[in-house]
Amino acid sequence: MPEPVTPVDLPVRPLAADAIHLIRTTEQINVSLSQMADQKASILMGATFVVFTIAVNQASREHLSVALIIVATFAFLSAMLAVFAIMPSIRSKPSAKPNLLFFGSFANMSEDEYIDKMLVLLSEPATVHRAMLRDIYQNGQVLQHKKYKFLGAAYRVFLVGLVLTMAAFALQFTGVL
Repeated sequence: MPEPVTPVDLPVRPLAADAIHLIRTTEQINVSLSQMADQKASILMGATFVVFTIAVNQASREHLSVALIIVATFAFLSAMLAVFAIMPSIRSKPSAKPNLLFFGSFANMSEDEYIDKMLVLLSEPATVHRAMLRDIYQNGQVLQHKKYKFLGAAYRVFLVGLVLTMAAFALQFTGVL
């Protein structure tokens, strides 16, 4: 069985003239998507905290209704998921090759060690491009598997809570509950 080809074994070919522009544009898009996810999570957190606070306040003033319990519970769960979406995770995997463009990877290095590693990285255009592409990939993984996963779940939980609350109100209004 032939040995697998690794990127290091591949011949270095010149990149297209606009390759760096594509890489930079992709990085900017990923940063924008991350900021949008953070903003959406913050908005949802604010809305759910307001709903939860009002529900708790109402519960302390009168008897607990099923609809009030539902809206408070789902608002709280949605807020928790939104917090998970924006909660920073700065630990690198121990076996992973450090990403020198991410502060979590170099924060524990000495300044001299970081500078030395960056100078090696910056010595060849191919290693610069590889580092940028690796950073884009890792940011995309965080977006897909953390931010958007939790954000989508937070919105779905909030929406389900609103629908169930409306159903509970309707059932209470008709005297079924």
